Amino acid sequence: MTTAQRRVGLFDVPHALFSPQRVFARVEDVPVYGWALIMLLVAVTLIGYAEVETGLVDLEVDRQVEKGIAELEKQQFDVVERSELAKMIQEQRKAGEFLHLMDRIRVVVVNPVVALTTILVLSSLFYALVALSGRKPEWHTLLTICVFASFVDVVAGAVRLGFMLHFETLTVNTSLAALAPMFAPQGEGAAQQAAALSGILSLSDPFRIWFWVVLGVGLATTAQLRGWKVWTSCILFWLVAAGVRTAALSAATAAGASA
Repeated sequence: MTTAQRRVGLFDVPHALFSPQRVFARVEDVPVYGWALIMLLVAVTLIGYAEVETGLVDLEVDRQVEKGIAELEKQQFDVVERSELAKMIQEQRKAGEFLHLMDRIRVVVVNPVVALTTILVLSSLFYALVALSGRKPEWHTLLTICVFASFVDVVAGAVRLGFMLHFETLTVNTSLAALAPMFAPQGEGAAQQAAALSGILSLSDPFRIWFWVVLGVGLATTAQLRGWKVWTSCILFWLVAAGVRTAALSAATAAGASA
């Protein structure tokens, strides 16, 4: 007499991160990821809320505002009247208040939305790849794999929060991207080149590598993709994600330089 195999659930998430093959071997094409997805979004929201409550978000914005005011006073002190300079400084402070609000929205609201969107987009992309490979794609299986693998980002967020608290700054990095300013050439356009190099070096982030390994093991174990197709697709998406980060960082740096 055989015993029915227990379906995966929320309590299998830690095992999926460290022993993914054992967990994904029990995955079936049924919607068992509901509670795991809810807890994932709650965890991402709580990490963002912790950033706000520690005052790190406000502190970072205040530093940017004071730096902008210092630059303004340096450039305009001998050019405009004191009353006009005071007005420009007040506008700078009002812009800082707006940044306070936008950063709070970003870490508490936008981050969970991005996490959910990433899961749905990746599941859809792999669904299409499985279909193109000639196998029958299993939507619930793919969603389960993506949801469980995304808990790597929760671990990464918690680690980064610890670094933020220790160094009292939001600017922390768990990859070689932190070394980008050291290797970027000096002179005109140095900031943009450093941003581009930072995006490329972000490939070395151990948490991103861990995420793609868990995802790849899940796809192979559930037989959604096999052999070279699994790791080729994972490496391709890993590189595409780095390319998107590089383009975003370069664009943001260029926009800041022209402002």
